[in-house]
Amino acid sequence: MTENKLMMGYDREADVLYLSFGEPQKGMTYVEIDNNTIVRLHPETGKVMGLTILDFSQRFSTVESLVKVPVVGEFMLA
Repeated sequence: MTENKLMMGYDREADVLYLSFGEPQKGMTYVEIDNNTIVRLHPETGKVMGLTILDFSQRFSTVESLVKVPVVGEFMLA
């Protein structure tokens, strides 16, 4: 059941990290939370379906550069 899995992909050439909760889906609503971080939401439920982080290696080269994303949810290890 892929809907409960955190999936990650990194495009080294574009320096973009993609995080998806379940299989990536088309038709999501996109919300930019800062210049380089985009949250993907289910258009009907508002549920967070993933994150896209631009300039990933530049932004996360130090601990001080971590992004804080306000998300209310439940994470469980399957």
